[in-house]
Amino acid sequence: MRLVTQAEIARSLTFAKLIPALRQGFIDYSLGQAYSAQITNIDFAAERGEMHIKPGFLKSAPDVCVKVVTCFYDNPVYSLPTRDGCVVVADRRNGRMKALLADGGLITDMRTAGASAVAIDLLQGKPEIDLGLVGAGTQALWHARAIAQVRKLRRVQVWGRDPLKARVLAERIGAELAIPAGSGSLEAALASDVVVTATPARTPILGNQFLKPGAVIVAMGADAVGKRELGEEAVKRISQFVADDAAQCRQYGELQWLPAERPALELGRLLAGLEPYRADAEDVVVFDSTGLGFQDAVGARLVLEALG
Repeated sequence: MRLVTQAEIARSLTFAKLIPALRQGFIDYSLGQAYSAQITNIDFAAERGEMHIKPGFLKSAPDVCVKVVTCFYDNPVYSLPTRDGCVVVADRRNGRMKALLADGGLITDMRTAGASAVAIDLLQGKPEIDLGLVGAGTQALWHARAIAQVRKLRRVQVWGRDPLKARVLAERIGAELAIPAGSGSLEAALASDVVVTATPARTPILGNQFLKPGAVIVAMGADAVGKRELGEEAVKRISQFVADDAAQCRQYGELQWLPAERPALELGRLLAGLEPYRADAEDVVVFDSTGLGFQDAVGARLVLEALG
């Protein structure tokens, strides 16, 4: 079995290839050509940690993948990364283990942000946008990088519970992407054309604050039972929910808090033209992202193809 290091993955996986591959992956998923098994989440409440296990494969590729990723939110206190993980790749034809991608959570970070970029490219019609980041962790940084691939960013505004961390992230994004970026109030971040909520919150962060007409909210922090970033007052002003997988989001995402009769579209079906998507210019739309196993298979396939 081949061991692939995080450094090798970082050199071989790019958004230029990942975003279009994820777009096709969502279409394939909606057509039954990509598969994601039931995910397993393990919560370590006392340690403020969690583990996510997600299997999946693409029928167009000969492999099957299992991704394991952990998030322990107090780790920075001990000078440890919040996230760690790996992807195990097996041959789907004979079950032999082919590769262990010791990515430290990198594939998860990139495929999650890449999927959001796919959604934004469909749901947000404006070619130039202001981006608001709610949360100042790794996912916020990767989302800024990914979204910059599909939209021109006029400005980035960051909010985080730790003002210093938010300021450092804003400075990093501004320098890396060569755009104006700042940190400040939650309200300033929310007054954007695209808002990414990337927190592990279990009590809502968004309530009755102003939301810009026509905004797209990427709600990716809620990926387990009990997590929630959007409060009832915010939900009342949301015109449409679009899920990566409606059934999974009903169990783990923001949809778990919505009445069963509240409809949600699915990203892959919209991309495949199986459902029409119509939104008025004033509508606020949410992309509910919980992460699917086929996304990890897309990332792993691109890495192994690049490495040869």
